[in-house]
Amino acid sequence: MHQRPAASVRQQGAQALALQDLIARSPYPRRTRSRLSRHSHRNSEPVPLPTTRIPLSGDQVDPADVTRVAEAIRDQRSVVLPTETVYGLVADPRSQESQDRARDLKGRTPDQLFTHHIADRAALEALVDHVPAPIERLIDRYWPGPLTVVLPGIDGANVGVRMPAHSFTQAVLKEFAPSLYLTSVNRSGAPDLLDPDAILNEFGDSIDLIVDDGPSTLGQASTVIRWQSSGEIEILREGALSERDIWEHAATRILFLCSGNTCRSPLAEAAARRAVAKTLGTTDDRVLAHGFWFQSAGLGAGYGSPASDGSRTVAKEAGLDLEDHSSQPLTAELCEQADKIYCLGPSHLAALQQLDRRIAEKAELLDPEGSGVPDPFGGDLDIYRKAREAITKAVEKRIKQQLAALV
Repeated sequence: MHQRPAASVRQQGAQALALQDLIARSPYPRRTRSRLSRHSHRNSEPVPLPTTRIPLSGDQVDPADVTRVAEAIRDQRSVVLPTETVYGLVADPRSQESQDRARDLKGRTPDQLFTHHIADRAALEALVDHVPAPIERLIDRYWPGPLTVVLPGIDGANVGVRMPAHSFTQAVLKEFAPSLYLTSVNRSGAPDLLDPDAILNEFGDSIDLIVDDGPSTLGQASTVIRWQSSGEIEILREGALSERDIWEHAATRILFLCSGNTCRSPLAEAAARRAVAKTLGTTDDRVLAHGFWFQSAGLGAGYGSPASDGSRTVAKEAGLDLEDHSSQPLTAELCEQADKIYCLGPSHLAALQQLDRRIAEKAELLDPEGSGVPDPFGGDLDIYRKAREAITKAVEKRIKQQLAALV
């Protein structure tokens, strides 16, 4: 019998391994590959296949690459995708096997929930019951981007959702509407891994496929916030966005306008903060976390003047504090940022109505009855007290309207 040379046997073994790798990388439908194991068994010894690496170049998305990745996910393989924050290990919400594999790889416990990653707003509507107005503002500003929101899901349980700012990963997510889970590629409790080489050095061939877009752009995890039933935003993790970023851009911004920003508008600002705190059962310093940002300015004001003696005195009588007030003039930036501008007198409203139409549409007299609050400057304390009472009454009506609009 003819006996093959040993070299030929070794050559056949190498060819078999090469063929397996070629099939594993194939873009053809998964039924062609479903019978193949990730390991070649010879004498019961598993031989791991190398990780498939798909490099990206620029912002162009190759549909063939998207198909390869989608098929790998459907085949229950371990897939890593890039995002602008950190790389993400994929787990399929529809597959317990996929989720268990991701947990095992990270050493993560079952009580640590994964975050849904979505490609569009329609997917959010499929996952959560309701999006409160302050969260809508944050989503409008920061999605797609480094913000994760935790909201009550359609079944009542809280769910975390993020829309990543990465064109390739968004294309993959669209194949799995409404979402895929993505979790940072690291051992549980260890720092996030931000580079494909670092990921493969740590996890080796436990990763079946990685989409390589170089080091993560931001290199920092998303900021995670949770909407509480009390109407307050809770910062669960401060990441790429600061706590101040969140609160300032979630809030309804209300600006009070008078002449010098030392008498009437500071009183209105302090009274509004107190009215919201009282209504929501919180403290003045927590009003921003509940979605309200109050400021005041003056048409003829300069920078840095304190509140007038009369305003400070009558404010203190009402339990309000104007000691740290510092005046500022009305600027284009303040007008642009404001959602609503309440004017203390008709002359202030008339001045705004001469400006850009978009700004004029935000402006109203503070008093819903349509009359202004007389300027107490230079008057005695009784005049200041009358101004304070008129301002407080008008502010409470306006705050009631604002709160009703958020329900």
